Amino acid sequence: MTFAVVTGVGVQGIGLEVVAGLRGAGCHVVMGCRSHERCSAAKELLDARGLPGSCECRSLDLNDFASIRRFAAELEGSPSLLVNNAGVMGVVAQHGTCSHWRPNALGPYLLTRLLLPRMAARARIVTVASEAHRRGSLHISSDGEGRRLKDGGGAGGWYAQYARSKLANVLMTAELSRRLEQRGSTVTCSSVSPGRVNTGIYSNVPGWLRTPLRWLAAAAFQTPAQGASTVLHAAMSPELGRHELYLHAMRPCRASPAAYDAKLAGELWQLSNQQVGLSAAEDAALWPPH
Repeated sequence: MTFAVVTGVGVQGIGLEVVAGLRGAGCHVVMGCRSHERCSAAKELLDARGLPGSCECRSLDLNDFASIRRFAAELEGSPSLLVNNAGVMGVVAQHGTCSHWRPNALGPYLLTRLLLPRMAARARIVTVASEAHRRGSLHISSDGEGRRLKDGGGAGGWYAQYARSKLANVLMTAELSRRLEQRGSTVTCSSVSPGRVNTGIYSNVPGWLRTPLRWLAAAAFQTPAQGASTVLHAAMSPELGRHELYLHAMRPCRASPAAYDAKLAGELWQLSNQQVGLSAAEDAALWPPH
């Protein structure tokens, strides 16, 4: 493995430690980040560790489909690994709309699809999900105007939205795996739970819960390096060069029952194409050559 793409890298968190692990294995890593300042600071920290690999920063906002398309168009080479790590939790939008769906579910889906045609043979796609997906629910309806999420995906408050977006990550992995296998592709994919990790993701949790949750994370949750271990296992372990729907605590395990609903996964695929603006021609063309 010589070339990897990792999203959501900052000065603390799982992304930083994933890049550290990949650089330790000699990889060159393109870090796709919304904040160039935070990404540059992360690069300085990584460079200071004296790791043998290398990394660079590229602008990428997973909440902005145009930004995702620019990132994919400007990327050179054939990645052997894509780690969809970026995500938000606790962000509250106005008027009951879903603030998690676009950056957590649709953004990684579009990036994955756009990069698929240039992925190297036997490349891996790892999407960071969460045990919260077990509390998620997805209801997709359709009418003459196409498919849509029930209640726009904004029902149930911020945690329900977050859990829904993480269930979408696992369902999308299931459907992508099925379609790659149908095509006889050597590219494989998996979704991963890093467990409870002390990262900056809790800084957006609203109201009174923010302070005790951040205290609990600092006192009892895993370190980012520990959380990154399962992600790196899925990304690099020789014994995992195959599709694995879901990994937690360094091993494959059963996901929630909803994650095995093939009909729902297919409907989510079509809904995602509709919402990110992929035409039928693009959907048919955006597949790896290997």
